Amino acid sequence: AMPFTHKLIGNPALSFILRLFFGAKVRDVHCGMRAISKKAFQRLQLHTTGMEFASEMIINAVKNDLKITQVPISYYHRMGRSKLKSFNDGWKHLRFMLLYSPLYLFLIPGLILFLFGLLIMISLLFSPITLFGIKFSTHPSVIGALASIVGYQIICLGLFAKTYAITNLNEKDEFIEFLNKYLTLERAIVLGSILFITGLVIDLLIIIKWIKSGFGNLDKINLAIFASTLVILGIQTIFSGFFFSILGIKK
Repeated sequence: AMPFTHKLIGNPALSFILRLFFGAKVRDVHCGMRAISKKAFQRLQLHTTGMEFASEMIINAVKNDLKITQVPISYYHRMGRSKLKSFNDGWKHLRFMLLYSPLYLFLIPGLILFLFGLLIMISLLFSPITLFGIKFSTHPSVIGALASIVGYQIICLGLFAKTYAITNLNEKDEFIEFLNKYLTLERAIVLGSILFITGLVIDLLIIIKWIKSGFGNLDKINLAIFASTLVILGIQTIFSGFFFSILGIKK
């Protein structure tokens, strides 16, 4: 009864993503034939008004530890005209799942970018490296700095999103609760200050050496890029600590 793209591509793919992100043991998360008690429905606190309502119901049921049972049904061709818009409604489902899962939207991509950039900068910190006959020096360090800064910012956004979900949407997350308990504003300020001062000192030493050499060639560019990155990450850490603390205040 379903179009080919829905039956073999769209529905299985979106159902797999929801099972992966939220641990729902449901084969078809978009089946519209459902029965639910009034008491359970009130616990779900559903908000969406589009086709993603089907995904929201399953996700909130899992988050509230509700029992879900699958019962096979017969499915026939619709008699009237379907209002389903394949790509538009499919995107709404995917977007909703991503917004409800900061781990996959923010933390994992951010961590990969951050570590990738850090690895590049450290590898080129004191001297260029040659791979497959190609010499890598300054430009990869710039790319590494950019990746580290962007990745770190994405990680912070993920932590903000999870904190908001805990304080305003009654979600639970042991890792975020651990951070709220031990990563206090004061510790974030101290950590950020250490990063900032370390980077600043390295940059100042490079400038002093450059001045003593009579303003000759600046041969510590990669080190300067790394130091400047530490300064930026330090500032981000301090102000992210303030915002993290604000979000952690429960109503």
